Amino acid sequence: MLVLKLIETIPFFRGFTPTERALFAEGDGFFVTYQKGHRLIQEGGTDDDLFIVIKGSVAVTQESAPESILAILEAGTVIGEMSFLTKHPRASNVTTCEETIVFRIDGSEMQALDIGLQLKIKDQLIAILVDRVTHVNADLARQKLSNQALAAALAKLGDRLRG
Repeated sequence: MLVLKLIETIPFFRGFTPTERALFAEGDGFFVTYQKGHRLIQEGGTDDDLFIVIKGSVAVTQESAPESILAILEAGTVIGEMSFLTKHPRASNVTTCEETIVFRIDGSEMQALDIGLQLKIKDQLIAILVDRVTHVNADLARQKLSNQALAAALAKLGDRLRG
C-alpha cells in the first residue's frame, strides 16, 4: 500500500489508471530498495533497465571525472530511458546517495506487459525526452546569446587596448 501511495505522487505514473498503478505496485520485482552507494547504472553498460526514482536520490557521474557529480536526481526522475529504448551503451554512472526506492523494469519485463501498458510507458518516455530536448535547445540558445555578448565585449575591450 505504501508503494501505491508513493507512485501516485510521481508524475510519470499520472497518465496511468488506478488499476494500472495498482498492477505495478503489486507486481513482483518492479519496486526495489537499494542502500546508499549502490551503482544502478554503469557507464558503458549494455543492460536495458529503466529506473524511476520513487524515494531517495541518485548521483550522476562519468568515468572521465568520477569525483565530479554532474547531477543529483530525486524522486520522480526517470533514469536510463535512452538505453531502455535504443539498447545503446550507458552514457554515465548512476549511484544512490541514500537508501533509495526505484521502479525498475527491463526490456523483457516490458515485453511481458499488456500492449496498452507498453504503449503508455513508451508515450511517457517520449514526452520526457521531448521535454528534455526542448530544455536543452533553450539552454543552447541562451548560451549562444551569452557567448555573442561576451565576444562583443571582448572585441570592444581589444579595440580600446589597441587604440
